[in-house]
Amino acid sequence: MANRSQKENTRERIISSAKKLFAEQGYQKTTVVDISKQAGLSEAALYEYFQGKEDLLLTIPDLWVSELLKDLDEQLFGIKGAFGKLRKYLWWYMRRVEQSPLDAKIVYLFLKTNANFLNTQVYSNVRKLYSYLLDIFEEGRTSGEMRGDLNPRFARDIFVGTMDHIITRWLLKDMSYSLFENLEDIFELMTDAFKAHNSEMLNNLHNEAVGVGSENGGDREALA
Repeated sequence: MANRSQKENTRERIISSAKKLFAEQGYQKTTVVDISKQAGLSEAALYEYFQGKEDLLLTIPDLWVSELLKDLDEQLFGIKGAFGKLRKYLWWYMRRVEQSPLDAKIVYLFLKTNANFLNTQVYSNVRKLYSYLLDIFEEGRTSGEMRGDLNPRFARDIFVGTMDHIITRWLLKDMSYSLFENLEDIFELMTDAFKAHNSEMLNNLHNEAVGVGSENGGDREALA
């Protein structure tokens, strides 16, 4: 048991050291020797846990994204309406990025430009994370909150692309301001494109009213 615990502690120390060095001096400039020295290990000892620095690059964000996936269901629980869920998703995600800037830096500045990213487990988990947005946009279209001709995938891409731009810019500017500056205005501007037009909303309400009237009329005829 002690040996297993010691191995887990060593693995965590290596991950923490790599995360710090990647964020401070960049992935390309960091070597396995740098990481092993930071972790207080020999280079050979590090290779007992990881195949190299690319293995570490792929492991670090996978842990972070897995934590996000575990948290998201709870965060969206009880939130009503598609726009309410979109707003919660955005504010929650930005908060988690601000709380874990090293993880975010590795994901947005190093991992997404790695040629092997699309073949990793972390990419699979990122897709799961964004699949929640597809469900939200589909819900908005079905409920009439959003445009009937809205393509959930296109809407998801716009939403994610906006988030990525905000976060990448923040990281490149050394996190010198809050991610929440002007976020409300950005959210309103972005979601205006998804909203159902007034005429479309009126038609939805009319159709619902006609449907209710027809059902009531049918009931009256049946009772007669």
